Amino acid sequence: MARTRHLDFDEGADSSRFVTALARGLDVLACFHVDEKWLTNAEIASRTGLPKPTVVRMAYTLCVLGYLRQSHESGKYALGDSVAALGITMVSNLKLRRIARPYMQDLANRYDISVSLGIRNGLSVLYVENCRSGAPLSLGLDLGARIPIAETAMGHALLAVMEPRERERLLAEICKDEGEQRWPQVLQTINAGCAHWRARGFTVVVRDWQTDIVGVGAAIRQPDGRVIAFNAGGSASKFPRELLEQEVGPQLARMVKGLESFVRSDEV
Repeated sequence: MARTRHLDFDEGADSSRFVTALARGLDVLACFHVDEKWLTNAEIASRTGLPKPTVVRMAYTLCVLGYLRQSHESGKYALGDSVAALGITMVSNLKLRRIARPYMQDLANRYDISVSLGIRNGLSVLYVENCRSGAPLSLGLDLGARIPIAETAMGHALLAVMEPRERERLLAEICKDEGEQRWPQVLQTINAGCAHWRARGFTVVVRDWQTDIVGVGAAIRQPDGRVIAFNAGGSASKFPRELLEQEVGPQLARMVKGLESFVRSDEV
């Protein structure tokens, strides 16, 4: 599992303004994933790379502020109500999410597929909207789920539309996380995805991140530089590559292209 680590100083951060303690606290909060409620100090330390004594102090402070809560029985930690309040505020203020939802639902209904919207969260894409048809789906991801940027159509689309400098910094982070042996193959897959986006307006990943999952991705870069990514995904047995290439992918690309007209200010 990837560590939830913020950028080092030599990767673009200004050391004179960078508050290390704050970054560490945010790293602790970022450890918690969907469908896992409680973490121990040791688990948090492993995921952040922070010394255990530092984790103990960070966790205590975050508990006092309401961003974490601690079980009296097990001593484990869970996210607190203050985090939920921040998340609800952020998602509610994402205007493009509200605009996109009916178009996403229409696409989901047309192909009995899952259509999602996400934003970058470290080395992952975080789902902030998800639309499904009434048909059973193998792709059981929902709001708050995170999928890896390096291995998914949604992540490749996000990389494809990023500003070049930001993309290079993110690729450097992914390289560190993947390791020297895996990185050439991962980079080749990412570059192929970006090339596909330039040629067709969408990306395709077939059985890469999960063995039975396929998907297509597209993305929008807002005026403030933030990227909003979309995907449509489902079971590989139901969606052969030809269907993704000839129908689902082009439909997703057209939907996202149409939504770009709404992206006119930083408030979207």
